[in-house]
Amino acid sequence: MTEYSSDDGDAQKLWRAILTSPALQARLGAYYDAAEFDAELRVIAEELGLDSASAAIEVPAPDPLGISRFQGAPVTLDTWPQIGWLPVRAVPGHGAPAFDWAWFGDRALSEPLFEDSVNRVASRPLSRMFRTRTDLAGLIAGAEREATLAPDGIVFHMSRCGSTLVAQMLAAVPHHVVASEAAPIDVLVQWAVTSGAPLDQQVAALRALVAALGRNRSGNARRFFLKLDAWNVVALPLFRAAFPSTPWIFLYRKPEEVMVSHIGMPGIHFSAGVVPELGVVDTGNVFSIEDQGAAVLARYLDCAIEHASVGGGLLVNYADLRSAMESVIPQHFGFDPDADELAAMAAAARHNSKVPDQAYADDTEQKRAAVTPAIAAAVKRHLEAPYARIEALRTGVGAQG
Repeated sequence: MTEYSSDDGDAQKLWRAILTSPALQARLGAYYDAAEFDAELRVIAEELGLDSASAAIEVPAPDPLGISRFQGAPVTLDTWPQIGWLPVRAVPGHGAPAFDWAWFGDRALSEPLFEDSVNRVASRPLSRMFRTRTDLAGLIAGAEREATLAPDGIVFHMSRCGSTLVAQMLAAVPHHVVASEAAPIDVLVQWAVTSGAPLDQQVAALRALVAALGRNRSGNARRFFLKLDAWNVVALPLFRAAFPSTPWIFLYRKPEEVMVSHIGMPGIHFSAGVVPELGVVDTGNVFSIEDQGAAVLARYLDCAIEHASVGGGLLVNYADLRSAMESVIPQHFGFDPDADELAAMAAAARHNSKVPDQAYADDTEQKRAAVTPAIAAAVKRHLEAPYARIEALRTGVGAQG
């Protein structure tokens, strides 16, 4: 039973009751329409013996541009909010990032990217009205109070080489949780590799954030996987320090095929200086987009080669990916898929991983036909050698550690 101070007004009493009750949050979280949400809010107020008019709470307008992350949050906590909430945005803090949370309830992260899932739920009136923030200390404190799923596998990749397919195939299994390129991880890792914070603080922060993403919100989840943004491979040792027993894979593809994809729709990595954690990328004094992109992709391959010795890794070429997902990758991640799991993963593989309502179509020949002289020259300058090295490492060693 919720206890109230005699000084609390009806609006404060309603606010506190909702914040402390997963059941009330589940009732309100079902609504996308503000008017329907308001009507349910009034019903709840009356059930609690409160005056529905006096307890009225205004729902903030939608914030599609995310401007609210630069403002104060309506709810500030020194620990995690209730079980249905996940951290969705990293926001500026005092020397370290803070985190805004949104209410997901038991909803699966089934979209291709974490951001796609966030866009579906963060606009709900419940998340807008109770936009909740914890600082880094609060995030770490919450991890000490709640048991969550530990990651069973981490997916690093070269970019545009099948990592979203892996994530979607794993997420197709009903008792799996897959966080695919969660933006808060990117910001936390950027802070970790640039702040000069002690390693134990970096590790504690990363463990806490991953734990928050691995909350068993449905009560039925058994495995948890992280699919990271491509540049996170530069921080592979940090992830290994945080999760020393978690196996990881690194996916890569023939460089010219990756380059064609990026030239057609450039990723953020192809903008010079946007990802400072990559360090100085040598483009050989040739400043075309092809050279910039090829040099960045070469850095990813170099990092995977350099860090393979940390142990726990498996190198996977895109050409082998679909067959590897039938046994090699799941077994590396610690499970043998049963018939139902294999069927669910196979069904996901028949769809375009980034646009699931479209059928999968192999684009390898199309990409090879689209290689321009500029792409070929950039690949030769920057990617030919590291690609040969990682292929030799894969075929000669296989699993690392």
